[in-house]
Amino acid sequence: MKVLLVEDEMDLALPISKLFSSVGWDCAVAKNLSSALEFLGRETFDVCVLDLFLGKESGTKLIPILNDKGVPVIVLTVVDDISEKVKCLKMGADDYMVKPFSPEELLARIETVLRRVKGVNRDRTIRYENLEIDPFSMTLRINGETLFLPRKQIMILIKLLENIGGVTSYNTLFSYAWTYYEDASIDALRTHVHNLRKILRNYGFDIISYPGVGYTLRYEKSTESV
Repeated sequence: MKVLLVEDEMDLALPISKLFSSVGWDCAVAKNLSSALEFLGRETFDVCVLDLFLGKESGTKLIPILNDKGVPVIVLTVVDDISEKVKCLKMGADDYMVKPFSPEELLARIETVLRRVKGVNRDRTIRYENLEIDPFSMTLRINGETLFLPRKQIMILIKLLENIGGVTSYNTLFSYAWTYYEDASIDALRTHVHNLRKILRNYGFDIISYPGVGYTLRYEKSTESV
């Protein structure tokens, strides 16, 4: 799937594009209207995530163009104003999200819009041994049993699963599980990993620490503690 992200703040656009990449989506980043129009002129996109304020330009100018091309639009903005929301929806936007936002909510909203507009319903379940994670519903199942964990712990687990056999760095976990607007700390990460490790050990998994570097997930094929 291809996403067009129209966002002029690169310190926000970068983590969002990495988020899309983490679930297997291709993402093109446009900093302004002219760049967005260039992308739309040569490529086909499944959805557009659009910031309203692009320097001195208004992102709303893109909405009718995207509508003509059949590209669903999700507005992502700091403007928490009902009149602006109604205006964008009447212009043809499919959803309206206010910053700050959580990564999993953004993914879920895109998925919902695509199901409604294009009927997209793909299996993106992450599997390893007897463990399964649905990254959109943030649902974890082991041996068919559903485990209800804090979202950050599931997001940490997703990154560990994507790097089986390797060491996942602290920065990788921070950039995925913490939003741009949150303060990430090594103590908070260690607490989440500690709690996650205690649960996973009951099912034969363990999280190995590499001090100063990161973590790796290991399947021990035994429920004995290590």
